[in-house]
Amino acid sequence: MKNYSIWNEYKSKTKCNTLESDIETDILIVGGGITGLSILEELKAQNLNCILIERNECGRGVTSRSTAKITYLQEKILMNIRTLVSVEAADKYLKSQILAINKIKELITKNNIACDFKEVDSYLFTNDENNISKLEEEYNFLIKNNIDVSKITKPPFKESCKLALKVPNTYVFHPLKYLDFWKNKYQKSMYEHTKLESINKKNNYYECYANNHLIKAKYLIIATHYPYFLTPFCLPIKSHIETSYIGASKTTNFKNISAINIDKPTISLRYHEDNPNNYLIYLKNSYISSNITNIKDNFNKLTDIKKFNYLWSNKDIITNDYMPYIGSITKDNTFLIACGYNTWGMTNSILASIIIKDIILKKDNPYISLFSPKRNFNLSKLIRFPIDIKSNIKAIIKSTKNNVNNSQVIYTKRNNQNVAIYKDEKNNEHIVLNKCPHLKCGLVFNEIEKTWDCLCHGSRFNIDGKCIEGPSNYDITFKE
Repeated sequence: MKNYSIWNEYKSKTKCNTLESDIETDILIVGGGITGLSILEELKAQNLNCILIERNECGRGVTSRSTAKITYLQEKILMNIRTLVSVEAADKYLKSQILAINKIKELITKNNIACDFKEVDSYLFTNDENNISKLEEEYNFLIKNNIDVSKITKPPFKESCKLALKVPNTYVFHPLKYLDFWKNKYQKSMYEHTKLESINKKNNYYECYANNHLIKAKYLIIATHYPYFLTPFCLPIKSHIETSYIGASKTTNFKNISAINIDKPTISLRYHEDNPNNYLIYLKNSYISSNITNIKDNFNKLTDIKKFNYLWSNKDIITNDYMPYIGSITKDNTFLIACGYNTWGMTNSILASIIIKDIILKKDNPYISLFSPKRNFNLSKLIRFPIDIKSNIKAIIKSTKNNVNNSQVIYTKRNNQNVAIYKDEKNNEHIVLNKCPHLKCGLVFNEIEKTWDCLCHGSRFNIDGKCIEGPSNYDITFKE
């Protein structure tokens, strides 16, 4: 069994330069996942002057750990938006997802991108009698929006099901093969292994330092999974982190379908064709990260079902109204973000590229106000504020007490520094500083993937402390 995502078997054919001098551009994009590269493509298509920087290698963060579904049947998202915001908002969210699906299909078809892009039927299902009425309501909502949807009682998958909804014209693909096409096309405008260190606004420019070099830009777009800065946006009080556990296993029973339920525990599945083998990609259980007590046990709940060839986890930002934050966080619309996709990053990253392009070009877009980071908070969303705040506080307390069960880790002091020590199978010590540099939360060791994880805001570090995923901007390597 391999303790990483199946997508990471793919090796990029393109290597980008590392920033080694001061540069100036109109637009700086920070983050080389599917959001950052989608924004780069959209802006380059408008002949805008922009560059992208990525702290590690493009696509190897959250994008590489996605199940990579391209669908608008997104668990309970539409239901939650109808409840917390309005039916009209849910209507617009649905249309935005269809727009994104059509856009990515157009890009792949027009550019003949070899990324295992397949049309599939998507299913939304329940095995809980109490949730049948919710699916009926969802069916009526989709019909009202002219969606070709049907009710199914015997769907083509093995999961127990009392009722399912089925829609056509949805897709799956290989996210890293897709990104590698754009990486190759825009290689000269991209810098890998280039870490943003600071941001300062001076006159009409942002002065950004990366790898100790100055980047001057009129517009700054943060397209990382979780923005590293606390102000002016204060994302921790507007969201919480959710962790999912995923496996890929070889199968001889390939099907052109994807599916997800609306029950707990969450079950999600799709298939991947990778000659000569086919795989079932299967997710079971998603947890608010602050509720996690034993990472290995959570993986075991997955491996108890079947034997997997690949095993990994992913972290997602869940916003308090289940809609993404896409747009400007400043009055002059020059500092923009795109994050908070509520586990549905493949469509919302494409949507972000369209919205941000229109903001920069000062074009009308019906989704700018809906997904604005500065959108108003209604009473329902205010009710969720304590939930998100409690989740963040709980994660801080839990990580500070180091009470996520792991007998293989020792928390102690070395050279008057608080450290965590993991001993591997060969009895070699891996010593790291045991606080996340982002907001000083404690770290827990993920013994399946061999990473140090922050339960508060999702930062990840490799076994020896190199930061592989933000919001942390620094490593936790220990030096004697």
